[in-house]
Amino acid sequence: MPDLSSIAREREVLSAVADSIVAAAAGRGLRVAVTCPDSLLPFVGQLVRALHARGLACRCLVSRPNPSAAGAPSEHGESALAVITSEPFAQTGDDVRRVDIDVTAGDPAGPGGAVSHQQADEGAPDADDQPDIVLEYHDRDGLVIRRMAPDLSPCRS
Repeated sequence: MPDLSSIAREREVLSAVADSIVAAAAGRGLRVAVTCPDSLLPFVGQLVRALHARGLACRCLVSRPNPSAAGAPSEHGESALAVITSEPFAQTGDDVRRVDIDVTAGDPAGPGGAVSHQQADEGAPDADDQPDIVLEYHDRDGLVIRRMAPDLSPCRS
């Protein structure tokens, strides 16, 4: 059972992610792809509700890979892909804000669960090769933001 501090952290992370997505998608269509273990699918439902609460009407579809094609399940169970979309549905790719989120369960990579903001001048790899947002869920610390792309980050300069 999570304690109050981990619940507060989860709400803070969810709020930061939802605020960033809404700001990035202003006036555009939206496609958010969330990859996560089945055990963390409730986060996706909470994200959809948070987006709705911020005035972004959206819907969510969840897909699970074929177990025989994907191989053995991970230690945290099968993974799922949830796609959250909103209107207006765009005629061109430039009219849709795409956000890829990876939610994992594992050991903390660093102290305090601090957000890592990659700067454009750090020689960041191509954005298509990495998720825009990486969230990690740790039993001890709860949900933490491990990485957020600079164009989504609330601490943009």
